[in-house]
Amino acid sequence: MPGFGDGPRFFNLVTYLNFTIKKMDANKPVAEIMTRNLVTIKSDTTIDRIHDLFEQHTFHHIPVVDHAKLVGIISKTDYLKIRHMIATTWGGVTICQDMYKDMCAGDIMSREPLSLESADTIGLAADIFRANALHALPVVDDGELVGIVTSHDLLTYAYQE
Repeated sequence: MPGFGDGPRFFNLVTYLNFTIKKMDANKPVAEIMTRNLVTIKSDTTIDRIHDLFEQHTFHHIPVVDHAKLVGIISKTDYLKIRHMIATTWGGVTICQDMYKDMCAGDIMSREPLSLESADTIGLAADIFRANALHALPVVDDGELVGIVTSHDLLTYAYQE
């Protein structure tokens, strides 16, 4: 098994990863690895509900859909940054609670996220992840959200081959 750190053990890990990634078929469509059974929210979903969803599930991204159209995405990291900012920026507890209570998904989502079509390749997804420091791409066919592919999906695919 490859090791971590400096020297030969680190080299073995890099060699192992390079071999694993090279044997991955990057020309397969993302439809083969994407998650199809999605939890989505609307832009008027409350912050409390978003918090509950992240607590109840293991996913790290929630697509925001209005009128059957993808309008944004919220990452758990972005949600936690906003939550931290509100808690530390204003000293009064009442102000924080009121501000937090009034916020909704539309206030914190990333609007018009990059997306893929289900026929786009796994290699394209990997290139987009690397070039943009993203970890999730919604998959949209004919204007309808049909799935999501994450960097975790790519790793899982690479190691199952």
